[in-house]
Amino acid sequence: MQKKIVHLDYDVLKYISTFVDHLNLWMICKFLSNGEVRKDIVYFFLRGPDALRFYKEEDFRIYVYSRVRNPNKQISINLHGCDQVRDVSALTNVHKLDLGKCHNIIDVSSLGNVHTLNLTWCWRITDVSALGKVHRLDLSHCRNIIDVSALGQVHDLNLRCCNITDVSALGKVHILNLERCYNLTDVRALGNVHTLILSYCFGIIDVSTLTNVHILNLRCCRNLTNVSALGKVHTLNLSCCYNLIDVSALGQVHDLNLYCCFGVTNVSTLGKVHRLNLSCCINITDVSGLDQVVELTLPR
Repeated sequence: MQKKIVHLDYDVLKYISTFVDHLNLWMICKFLSNGEVRKDIVYFFLRGPDALRFYKEEDFRIYVYSRVRNPNKQISINLHGCDQVRDVSALTNVHKLDLGKCHNIIDVSSLGNVHTLNLTWCWRITDVSALGKVHRLDLSHCRNIIDVSALGQVHDLNLRCCNITDVSALGKVHILNLERCYNLTDVRALGNVHTLILSYCFGIIDVSTLTNVHILNLRCCRNLTNVSALGKVHTLNLSCCYNLIDVSALGQVHDLNLYCCFGVTNVSTLGKVHRLNLSCCINITDVSGLDQVVELTLPR
């Protein structure tokens, strides 16, 4: 009796790929579909060397060029860590593309239509002027990128560990990660960013314009002394800001982290904070005014 053909769609393959080795996924699909499974769907669930093997095949390139879409109307490709990848000009129509640690990629001018693009550790890239329309862009550890002026319309932008100094064009970015951008000193233009990560930015001193930021991470900004303008921030991380002394203006912050702020001694105005972390604040002795704080972590 002839084996019944099972038509495999995107959701079925996604389910299968969660519990089988990717090397065996192709054989399983062929068995279930009596050899009629569409190879292009399988591409979406391969990783690393497996994805690269198909990436090199001519029929795969034709598939991408043809703009054929899978049932979800999206093409998602993961080539993370594939050093052999150099030319990415064929990937213009991919929706989600992971090229992290593809160290030999230099030219990304063809990737401007990608929705979600991961280029972390692609340290040979210098020009990102074509990526201004990418929705979610990860350029962390791309240490040779200096000019980010074209990225002002990106929704979610990760520039962690980049050597940038000028972020004046990024004021409209919704989520902006600038952690460990050690050369950064001027953040005056970032006052309307919704989620702003500036942890370990040792050069930052003036945060007076960041009043409208909703979530602000200033962890280990060790030269920071004045936070009086941050009273309207919803979630504020000031942990390990060792030179910080006065936090009296932060009484309306919803979630406040003062972990290891050794200079802070007076927290009498913080009674209305919803979540307050005072762990390792060894110089705070009086917490009598904090009985209304819903989640309170006291010094140890």
